[in-house]
Amino acid sequence: MDARSGLKHLPHERTSAKSFVLSIASPALICQVDEHTLDQLVVAPDGTVLTRRVHGAVLICVKTAAILGAVLSLDALREEDYMRLVKQTLEPKDRLTVLYECKHPWPCSGKPAVIFHDRGKIFTSQRATQVLVDRLGITTEQAPAYAPSAKGTVEALFTWVTRKFSHRLPGTTKSHPTDRGTYDSSGEAEKAGITFDVLEKLFIQAIVDAYMQEWDALRRGRRGALWEESVREKGVPRYLGPQDDLKLLLMKAKNRKNPVTGRYAITNSRLSFLGRSYVSPGLLDRLRGREIDIYYDRRDISVISLFLEGELVGEAYCMEFMGHRMSVWEADAQRRKDAAQAKDAAAESRENRQRIQQEATSGRKLLSMETKR
Repeated sequence: MDARSGLKHLPHERTSAKSFVLSIASPALICQVDEHTLDQLVVAPDGTVLTRRVHGAVLICVKTAAILGAVLSLDALREEDYMRLVKQTLEPKDRLTVLYECKHPWPCSGKPAVIFHDRGKIFTSQRATQVLVDRLGITTEQAPAYAPSAKGTVEALFTWVTRKFSHRLPGTTKSHPTDRGTYDSSGEAEKAGITFDVLEKLFIQAIVDAYMQEWDALRRGRRGALWEESVREKGVPRYLGPQDDLKLLLMKAKNRKNPVTGRYAITNSRLSFLGRSYVSPGLLDRLRGREIDIYYDRRDISVISLFLEGELVGEAYCMEFMGHRMSVWEADAQRRKDAAQAKDAAAESRENRQRIQQEATSGRKLLSMETKR
């Protein structure tokens, strides 16, 4: 009957979510990636409001529902954020659990075979395709349009993040003013000190110590334990390439070559970048006039990496920050605040100088002063 119905293809049998998950042979064989927004107000260390909405992305294993990578950004996600997510997926996470003071290990790392994504620009960009497909050998598949159920695993994770994490933090803006009511988001965020570093720490802790330890009813097990058991039984592919290539994935490239002179603006052993001076004793003098590339991470611009002909030759440090970690968003907010204060100070100084000048040129004022003497 189906052959006589005139259909080009025979209809596929309906597949349940449980049967699809159980049909996946090994961990990291099929992964899903997507981006999401967190309704959270973030402040700078001095209390300046940086944003009211945080952007995040996660990469999750469909077989075990274990999270292989998660990143946050204070503005719209870009290609380098997706590359950072891929880098985090490939690398072991022992350093992250120590850095963010997690109580449990985060054993999930490996090279995915297939990454399932939507039509987001950062997932379908040319650079993402070159890195994932050409360099790493990872297959990418695009979900059908207007079909969020196709990415059910990662969508369920975002529901968990909204209900059990972001809307319970101090400084949450909720998803609508009606839901927020009279709650003072900015005051609570400043009182709690929810900076970008603090939010990132809490986000990773929520993943490792809460989400990964919960019981998954569909897969019948704790997500962290499910990953470890699957890896012991089936194994998982690992990244075996050079670490410099992964470091290139982490950061954004910026070419500082002067198109007029064909040389780089390295003066007095200093390099100007993003309006700030960077130094590297003994290195910048050797790189003067050479064609180098600068790579940097938007989360920490206190240090930049210098590459010569595709190889890492060293790092340069910003004297303004003195080794203190500073994101590009915090640095921009600090610069705007300093500019506003400088403008007010200049206006007050100008007003006082005008008053002094008027007093100096006023004959009546001078005469009255001489009379008083």
